[in-house]
Amino acid sequence: MAKKYLDHKLDCKACGTILLDIPENATEATPIHCSKCGGYIGSWGELQDDFLRQSAHGAFDLKDGRIKEA
Repeated sequence: MAKKYLDHKLDCKACGTILLDIPENATEATPIHCSKCGGYIGSWGELQDDFLRQSAHGAFDLKDGRIKEA
């Protein structure tokens, strides 16, 4: 089975990386932007839900700002 990258709400639609600028006191409604290009990615609550949904099947590696199944 080929390893796949996480995507959906976690990746920046402007530059394609997963480099999130997350404030220390983020709430569910906090807007999250890409720390590379500043593009809007989603609310902190949406991003957490999406990550949990995608990571439910196993472990992941982080490389070059992208998350891939291990």
